[in-house]
Amino acid sequence: LICHFGFAQNHNVIEPELQEVLNQKGDDMISVNIILKSEININNLRSNAKDIEDVKAHRQAIVSELKSFSEQSQKDILSILKAGEASGDIKDIKTHWLSNMISCTASKDYIYSLSEHSDIKILGYNKTEFLLWEENAKAAEPQRGMTPNIKHVNADKAWNLGLTGEGVLVGVIDTGVNFHKDLEKNLWDGGEEYPNHGYNTFEDSHDVTDGFNHGTHCAGIICGDGTSGTQTGIAPDATVMCIKVMDDAGGGNANSVCSGIEFAIEHGADVLNMSLGFPNASMATREALRQTYEKALEANVAIVTAVGNDGMLNLTFPVPNSVRVPG
Repeated sequence: LICHFGFAQNHNVIEPELQEVLNQKGDDMISVNIILKSEININNLRSNAKDIEDVKAHRQAIVSELKSFSEQSQKDILSILKAGEASGDIKDIKTHWLSNMISCTASKDYIYSLSEHSDIKILGYNKTEFLLWEENAKAAEPQRGMTPNIKHVNADKAWNLGLTGEGVLVGVIDTGVNFHKDLEKNLWDGGEEYPNHGYNTFEDSHDVTDGFNHGTHCAGIICGDGTSGTQTGIAPDATVMCIKVMDDAGGGNANSVCSGIEFAIEHGADVLNMSLGFPNASMATREALRQTYEKALEANVAIVTAVGNDGMLNLTFPVPNSVRVPG
């Protein structure tokens, strides 16, 4: 390991929150996000794909180049982590190609050793925290037909112009999606590889069951087609990809969220819906989500993110924490 690491101490790369966890933990392994210094040149990325007119081909070219860049720039750190994996000091290695980041679970000594490596920009704590909002649910009035949200945003007028969401794949990055009968006709076909219409990046499994009901609620707003008698969706012909990035208590982390975004883009999502946010996010989380969003935009993927769901609580947090990350 000494051969791999630089000799100068560089503990400044360890975020204060992670340092506090290191001070408190004994021999417990800690989930961390490793953000590398090197970043792809956006101008070169754009230039290399500028003549590709087909939208899907353009996106694939961007994705391929981002993956190639991250693979090359992460090679040295990854070899160190693989050695740590063999010794039992590292586990759960996950590489990210939208943000140049590697997530893993590491021993305290290994984290300190990693902090000496000259390629690392930030070592952050991959904290699982509540990413939703405390809401007081109210019983809905029994009704049939069209819910008020549709007319409120003039979606019905857009339908008259032929804009119903047909041909658009929306990745719902949330607590999962339950297969309500109003959604059954609109679920992404992931084939044999993804039989449940998406993926669970929080648990790294195929179980996208929504135990919190938030993701199902969002999917209904997007494309609930009224099969049960009440139409809720503003884009009733859109297709939904179910990406579970939080547990059934609404808890998620930067690794699971970034992984969910990458999965959705890799499998053809055109738009991502993210009604979630990290409160008082650390610099590592900000950096990871910022890089992820910027690269998603380069791939012509729109991400719709919640802003302002804290209501007047926003006033208690100074800028930039008045808006949650990634909004």
